[in-house]
Amino acid sequence: MEQITPEYVARQQVLLACIDLEIAVSLIYREFSRQFTSESDFWTKLALEEEDHARLYLAADMLQVTGEYAAVRFPPAAFIMKTLEFTEQIKDQLRKRAFSLNEALDVALKLEKTVAESIVFELPESSDPVIANLRKIINDTEAHVDRIERFRMEKGFSLPG
Repeated sequence: MEQITPEYVARQQVLLACIDLEIAVSLIYREFSRQFTSESDFWTKLALEEEDHARLYLAADMLQVTGEYAAVRFPPAAFIMKTLEFTEQIKDQLRKRAFSLNEALDVALKLEKTVAESIVFELPESSDPVIANLRKIINDTEAHVDRIERFRMEKGFSLPG
């Protein structure tokens, strides 16, 4: 039986924090979907993609810290925890007041950029499904930034300076 090492525990904590982060972002987008019924499809699609990311993290069984997995460099847990704190601030503001669509798009853009900066995994070239899933999450997060920027412009809002 394989020993549970401090490295394994640290990796699992990062993965669990990433799951919490994806769910928190999804909840924010679901709230925006409720607030902005005309744009509900846009927000719901983002929320579902965040939930998919959480499932991909769940599937990332990092029990192996040898072989290909040894080359995966995880982001510092502090980065993810700081981004989780940011989601809590957003949810707190949403409890206190309604956002305008422009504000919601601005928050979503800041949120996705912050997530992209916090989930910096260094991944080896590999066709391994776990590594491919992590790469997909990173690519999707970057694509969310682009999609939100395009949607902002479609709605007639300028990009934040």
